[in-house]
Amino acid sequence: MFAASKILNFWDTDFSGTPGQVAVAILIISISIFYSITKPLPIPPDLPEPKRYPWIGYLWHPLKYWHIWPTETTRLAKLYKKKTWGGPLPNFGGLPGAYFYIHDEENLRYILQNKFNNYVKGDMWKKVLGEILGVGIFAVDGERWHVHRKLMSNMFSRNLLRHSADVTRKKLSELVYVFNKRIDESDDAEEGFDIDLQDVFFRLTIDITTIITFGIDLCSIQRDQQHHFALAFDEL
Repeated sequence: MFAASKILNFWDTDFSGTPGQVAVAILIISISIFYSITKPLPIPPDLPEPKRYPWIGYLWHPLKYWHIWPTETTRLAKLYKKKTWGGPLPNFGGLPGAYFYIHDEENLRYILQNKFNNYVKGDMWKKVLGEILGVGIFAVDGERWHVHRKLMSNMFSRNLLRHSADVTRKKLSELVYVFNKRIDESDDAEEGFDIDLQDVFFRLTIDITTIITFGIDLCSIQRDQQHHFALAFDEL
């Protein structure tokens, strides 16, 4: 209210011949509007959280530890004795205004089972990830989510899990064979050769996924060049 009254008093002054004052007033109004739209959500003062800053909240903390964020969240959970913790964030783009991390078993059961319909992903999640996830289970709420969940529950049968484990074991054995073959063909055994692990893991994943899902083996591990389906999937 104080900032708004200062702006109004400033605007009531005579600006004739003072373009600098007009520019400053416009800048202040623009900043005030931007802040009112993107300001973080109010957070209970007793909620455990890393150090927060004006407007950005605790955003600096995950940015600082993003390369080890799973480890850092585990450390904070232990620090806060597994209490729910979190903090405010700017409310724009993919940031929702606040994040909460829940570790207590009873709280998790309350959200994921007892009152699941109260904790929807919301429009922001769909807007940010809808292009990638489409209308699948990870981007929808309500009845559509329940339909996807019912369909996916059939995928976790004992026979399918056994089949998935068997496919994974065979593909890993195939990968070991390819590595051993490259070692035998290497001109300089002491110097060795380079392995692109990101490429290897992608080939392994795409082969296992297509066999289990479609019953088709792309043979990516054996190929010199990626299968055109794998290339298209990676580009997407």
